[in-house]
Amino acid sequence: MEMEMKAKKAIARICETFDGMRQLLDDPELLDTILDQLRADADAPALLAGLLDALDLTLLQAGDELGLYDEAGRNPLTVPSNGLGPVRRTEIVFHCPEGRCTRMVRPEPTASARPRCTLFDKELAWVAA
Repeated sequence: MEMEMKAKKAIARICETFDGMRQLLDDPELLDTILDQLRADADAPALLAGLLDALDLTLLQAGDELGLYDEAGRNPLTVPSNGLGPVRRTEIVFHCPEGRCTRMVRPEPTASARPRCTLFDKELAWVAA
């Protein structure tokens, strides 16, 4: 299970930084292979460990300081409830629409568009808590 969570976190990183990764890589074939397998198979996150490790190494070698697995500097945001309710903060969190990764997006209070999933080109699903 730990390996599957690691893979889902790596897939989340791909989704949120896809354009930058594509520009950074000399040859995006490995990235495209991973995306194709994810689109084709709901169980793919657990089966892609070797390919994800290879992409992590390739990104690090290409100059990406975080690779796929390092989460340094990623802090969650809490969106204020704009005065609705007594001293309560509402947190809006967007998630992967297909459940293939652990991506969570906490939008800025001024965000006007819902974030999109790179993998499936769908709006992320949301939950308010």
